[in-house]
Amino acid sequence: MRNLFFITILFITSSAFAQISKVETTKAEEIGKIAPMGQFIIDCQKRGDTYTIMYKDWKFQHLDEYKQFSFKDEDNAFENLYEMIIKGFDDMPEDDIMLEIPDGYLWLKFDKVWGVKQVSFGHSVDKNGSVIGYSRQLTKKNIQKLFGKK
Repeated sequence: MRNLFFITILFITSSAFAQISKVETTKAEEIGKIAPMGQFIIDCQKRGDTYTIMYKDWKFQHLDEYKQFSFKDEDNAFENLYEMIIKGFDDMPEDDIMLEIPDGYLWLKFDKVWGVKQVSFGHSVDKNGSVIGYSRQLTKKNIQKLFGKK
């Protein structure tokens, strides 16, 4: 009887610990970051083959709300996005460029403010396309720094 009781207790405690297991994580590699005078605006990180761009939502300038979108670097997607943005500075498209990403949609909005060409990101997580977040307007130099080119 004691052995049966001991085995039952041993089985229950071993199954309780089996519910928790350690997950191995990889450290994110910072590609680029825009944070003038310590004020975070936007950054780009790579973890494995996934790039994540996190930005302070500019829709609410007085609140510190952060949004992010991610995509895998399949078919050289990271470089293609960078080249598309740089080309947009040269061509200055009148309409927003809409891109489909795994967790929704991404808009590139190009503007010229006081003679300076700028781009901002907007992104959505639903299929109806309502934008949930806007990044601050970024210059070509900011984009180069964000994508780790300078």
